[in-house]
Amino acid sequence: MTTESNTPAVVIDHCSKWYGNVIGINDISLAIDGGVTGILGPNGAGKSTLFKLLMGRLKPSSGSVRLFGVDPWESTSPYRRIGYVSETEKMYDWMTGHDFVSTLARLHGMTREEANSRAEHVMDFVGLADVQHKEIGKYSKGMRQRVKIAHALVHDPDLIVLDEPLHGCDPIARTSIMSVIRDLGEQGKTVLVSSHILDEIERITEQIVILHNGRLLALGNLHAIRDLLDKHPHRILIRTDHPRDLASAFVGSKPVYGVRFSEDDALEILTNDLSEAHSILPEIIVKSGIKVHSIENPDDNLDSLLKYLVGGDS
Repeated sequence: MTTESNTPAVVIDHCSKWYGNVIGINDISLAIDGGVTGILGPNGAGKSTLFKLLMGRLKPSSGSVRLFGVDPWESTSPYRRIGYVSETEKMYDWMTGHDFVSTLARLHGMTREEANSRAEHVMDFVGLADVQHKEIGKYSKGMRQRVKIAHALVHDPDLIVLDEPLHGCDPIARTSIMSVIRDLGEQGKTVLVSSHILDEIERITEQIVILHNGRLLALGNLHAIRDLLDKHPHRILIRTDHPRDLASAFVGSKPVYGVRFSEDDALEILTNDLSEAHSILPEIIVKSGIKVHSIENPDDNLDSLLKYLVGGDS
């Protein structure tokens, strides 16, 4: 298939999808090409609907989808260049990871020798070389997710679509999968990865799309949006055995405009500049000589970001 070199991998033009009276996505327009893009949104925001539209599992109710400049409902040719991992995809537990991936490679038209070689390559790439001949039924959740990513990569696609690939994984598996995703972006692939957890996306990419109630709420650089968010009221939650003594050390310190105590007697620092407040925390705590057990940012999450973007009504 030939397309113009400057044609984006994904172009969504005023696309909507509804199920009877229920709106899946509403009038979304996007153009995405190259690198990793995080698709952020709470459950029910429209992330999976968007991915199913891209993968031809759903047809738009209005508007259009173009993959490498081609309407997938007129030609399935773009799917030769796409790797997809759905959130709920079933697997064959009796197969080994290598057999599963190599079988998919054969379905892409490779010879047995080519399929075995590619399967070994991508299993190594996702960190499963040492267990590739083990049955999938004996894999952990994180290993199963990585073998699904391997099967999506076996035909060397240009566009990789990953629907909640970190869901249910332990911290070690999440770190491994995040590393794989970042590597793909650095190779110049176009990677779309969805999540409802802000911290996950922030560790993978700065380029984000935020969906909310089926609408496109924000598009661009996550850090630019977070910089705006940092200028709004925030809490820093500090757990210590002496919260009232530590509170007095913060009184009158800019940019802290107040202190209070939570129901479990933790100290809450109130600030309008989260970054600046964190910059003064270490010095004040060290000078106080008070032992601190933990420091948390309870407002530093997707819910708070959504509340800011929609004007407080999320």
